Amino acid sequence: MTSSEFVPEPLPRGLTDATTHPHRPRFSWSIFWSYTGPGWLMSMAYLDPGNLEADLQSGAYTRYQLLYVVLLSTMFGGLYQILAARLGACTGRHLAQLCRSEYPPLVSFGLWIMTELAIIGSDIQEVLGSAVAFELLFGLPLWLGCLLTGLDTFTFLALHKAGDSKTRYLEMFFLLLIATMCVCFFADFTMSDPDGIEIIKGVVEPRMDKQNTMQAVAMLGAIIMPHNIFLHSALVQERKIDTRFPTKVKEANYYFGLEAVMALFVSFLINAAVVCAFASSFFSSQCYALSSNPISSLYGRDIQTSCIPAKAALSSGSAIYDAFTGNVCVFGGESVFEGNVTTAIMNTVSKCTPCYVDGRGESFGTELFESGPTAGYCQEIGLAEAGEAIREALGGYAKVVWAIGLLASGQASTMTGTYAGQFVMEGFLDIRIAAWKRVALTRGVTLIPAIIVALISQDRQFQSDRFNELLNVLQSVQLPFALLPLLAFTTSKRLMGPHFVNTRWIAALLVVGTALLCGVNYTLVYDILLKNLPEKLSASAWISLVTIAGLYVTLLLYLLLIYPSETVPPHYVVLPSAVSSELPREEKNKSAGSAEEPYWRMKVSYDKTRSIVLRSTKKSTPEKSVMLSDSNWSYLVSITYKR
Repeated sequence: MTSSEFVPEPLPRGLTDATTHPHRPRFSWSIFWSYTGPGWLMSMAYLDPGNLEADLQSGAYTRYQLLYVVLLSTMFGGLYQILAARLGACTGRHLAQLCRSEYPPLVSFGLWIMTELAIIGSDIQEVLGSAVAFELLFGLPLWLGCLLTGLDTFTFLALHKAGDSKTRYLEMFFLLLIATMCVCFFADFTMSDPDGIEIIKGVVEPRMDKQNTMQAVAMLGAIIMPHNIFLHSALVQERKIDTRFPTKVKEANYYFGLEAVMALFVSFLINAAVVCAFASSFFSSQCYALSSNPISSLYGRDIQTSCIPAKAALSSGSAIYDAFTGNVCVFGGESVFEGNVTTAIMNTVSKCTPCYVDGRGESFGTELFESGPTAGYCQEIGLAEAGEAIREALGGYAKVVWAIGLLASGQASTMTGTYAGQFVMEGFLDIRIAAWKRVALTRGVTLIPAIIVALISQDRQFQSDRFNELLNVLQSVQLPFALLPLLAFTTSKRLMGPHFVNTRWIAALLVVGTALLCGVNYTLVYDILLKNLPEKLSASAWISLVTIAGLYVTLLLYLLLIYPSETVPPHYVVLPSAVSSELPREEKNKSAGSAEEPYWRMKVSYDKTRSIVLRSTKKSTPEKSVMLSDSNWSYLVSITYKR
């Protein structure tokens, strides 16, 4: 063998057929506990204020009809989360890092911008949700609640430090928040006294009609968050996985997948509890029929309403619709409390036909607000109006419990959003800055627009609901830029290895499912933009819109048509970071640039046994012994660089 040719040493003891051809591991509680954590953090995105708003609207507008949509969307989201966890465990890199190394710099930069926009949009919703909770609990103005929500930055820094024990503190904190949500939302569920038979029908009996189609689309689009895919692929790397041994990778995939299923099942139960609580408290067949009745002024318009107790409806600032004709009898932003409450209610009664909650009787009067109303007015409902509606329907304790659960949801989801922002910034840009600077930057970018929205909607609660709709559009259009790279990487044998790459059938199923999901999201985008965009746009607005749309479509087409190469880059072999750090800096390939993985200038080939053969392209190389692991081909090689 010449000095410039290197071959691997014999496989080390312990690397046998059993390790190169892994089988499903036996379940062990102790091992399962060691892997527990990332899935519960990931599940926070399924319980954020945006999802809670979709849940309460689904229940209030369609009763129990869309519970099966909650179940199916959670299952579908779980499939992508498991793929993200497998990607991180098998490659040792998270999705943002792989995008940077596998795509050209311009494409990688575009993906980073899209992902950051998704994170910012999601964080604004979560900050506003927490601010609403502070307002319900303490009467604080929304803008002050937004500032208080920023304090979770310090909680995050206190709980998340280098080292496994500190990471465990953070994970235990999130488990506490999930437990809080369980207690609060199931308490409201119990107080609302839902119909058990109808709940079972809603889960197992798919029903769809014109009135609830867009609500189903909104629920499906809201539950899968783009940044959560990036987050989960990075969180699994908090656990030490020996990627040299496929059995260890198989074990990690098994337990990460099991944990994700458990966490998402709990999130489904919580989401379903919110749907059922609002369904039994606010659904009215009268209000439901307005959008399908040809004689109603709401016929053909994408406006759904529920039966909100009179006092809550009149104080919300949202439009009130006549339960028979669908005409607006109190316009949005109109004040009806110029005199006392009873007078305001009676004045409205003379103009509006009241509605009645299904299964709650048909009594109505100004005195019944002391004991809990069964009658009210047809009105749209969102996160901002939900607290007062619950107080009037179920009592003051129910409102407090709802607010505590909402606060736990907002705080948990803002912290996971900040966490995701750090991984995304580090992965795409390869930036290494102090943790407090990264967190402060991420939170500062989101707090400013959140405070602006809070100031605008302080006296007109329906304004924040409209803004949430636009943020849902932002989330929906960003989703393909997380799912398409995920599918491309998990179907790459070079990246995943022969044991863990997606099979053709699974890949085909994922492609079809992703196409359907993106189609559903674009339907939601079209519907919301149609309602919120002005009828006439200026020339500059049209130019901006067309330019943004052109860039968007270009990036989307690239991801659809161009896949990462299945071959090792010619004349180079990628060295793991631990190996690269041991090599002299001046010997690294500088032509690759700082945005690329560090390369050693070597020719690479695989022999018949899939062992690796490296040949130096330099006349001399430094003497250095390092271990190079390649889980893609399931072998170990020890390379000695000699002069």
